Amino acid sequence: MARTQLPEPFAALAALAGEPTIEQAQLLGRALKDVPALQRWLREQRQVTVRALLDGQHTREDLAPHLEVTPQRVADIASGHLNSAALARKARQTG
Repeated sequence: MARTQLPEPFAALAALAGEPTIEQAQLLGRALKDVPALQRWLREQRQVTVRALLDGQHTREDLAPHLEVTPQRVADIASGHLNSAALARKARQTG
């Protein structure tokens, strides 16, 4: 089976792709279970960063193309609002 390339922001996780062992399988399993926590942490860090940039010298319009979102979505990120897909996932998890 061909291996999927690890996305660049997660290069530090490459050590999990070492020699196949039981310990490696355990670590990978724990990492997969913690993906929702990782996503929450990443969203929080993005929110803090975007808020700081908006409090500084940047506008929503400045940031939008860099984040590949609309200016309204930049405002939503800064205020902690989830997008509709994230809201749907959250509803499924709690529902």
